[in-house]
Amino acid sequence: TCSEIILRQEVLKGGFHRDLLIKVKFGESIEALQTCRFLIKQYIPTGLFVDPYELASLRERNITEAVMVSEDFNIEAPNYLSKESEVLIYARQDSQCIDCFQAFLPVHYRYHRPHSKDGETFIVVNNPDLLMYCDQGEGCKSFLRVKK
Repeated sequence: TCSEIILRQEVLKGGFHRDLLIKVKFGESIEALQTCRFLIKQYIPTGLFVDPYELASLRERNITEAVMVSEDFNIEAPNYLSKESEVLIYARQDSQCIDCFQAFLPVHYRYHRPHSKDGETFIVVNNPDLLMYCDQGEGCKSFLRVKK
């Protein structure tokens, strides 16, 4: 059986260029996690975008393992002319926590329509899909989806 999974997403930095840090922690210590790989499918809302050229550069420098899934993607489009996109990211084991994995994804705000109120816009980043594969015959071998 699978243990409890705790998912936490943090938005780091301010302004138009931010980083999304995704942390996954298992509620119980599982020895078999050493042989597991975690793939995160993150849905990017229309108010944000991920630059595929930036991802390629980060992969080359071994900073993150992420790739755009969405095709026909325009990084210049404002939010009202764009569509949701998807990114696949391999999570890496956290060096400070044996039962924890994390992934890093740079995200950027899109331009929005002007409005007369206080000028703030809220963007909701939904929970990603989590996929886990373990090489051993023990432990969890399944598709996991974390819901709110």
